[in-house]
Amino acid sequence: MAQDNEPDVQVEGWLKTLGIESLCQWDMLVFQYRHPSSLVSTEGVARFLGYATAEVVVALDSLESSGLVERSRVSQEEVRLYQLTAPADPARRDALERLMTRADSRTVRLLLARWLAEQGPAPSPNPRTSGESVG
Repeated sequence: MAQDNEPDVQVEGWLKTLGIESLCQWDMLVFQYRHPSSLVSTEGVARFLGYATAEVVVALDSLESSGLVERSRVSQEEVRLYQLTAPADPARRDALERLMTRADSRTVRLLLARWLAEQGPAPSPNPRTSGESVG
């Protein structure tokens, strides 16, 4: 029975190592992993992922402060260059790689949703969009 819980513990540990605290942060991280350099607006990403723009901004702020994403300064069109950055710490780099290899797993997505829901309120999807979350 202890082995049944092993993937949960691993995933939770990797999330904690990276400082991922919301599904929006997770979805932004997966988006950045799949598009390592992207020139987009936060509104465009929000529409694509199905979140409110404010939630995406908060998620990007968090990912930037944790050193996982770099942003250029805002341009006149409110478009920025977002780049995924490899963590310098080997434990964080390993956690990122292990999570990303499982990003398409429905089981991992459900684990993420459950664990993140236990950590606090989940972000509410933007009701004006029908975009799907990544991951």
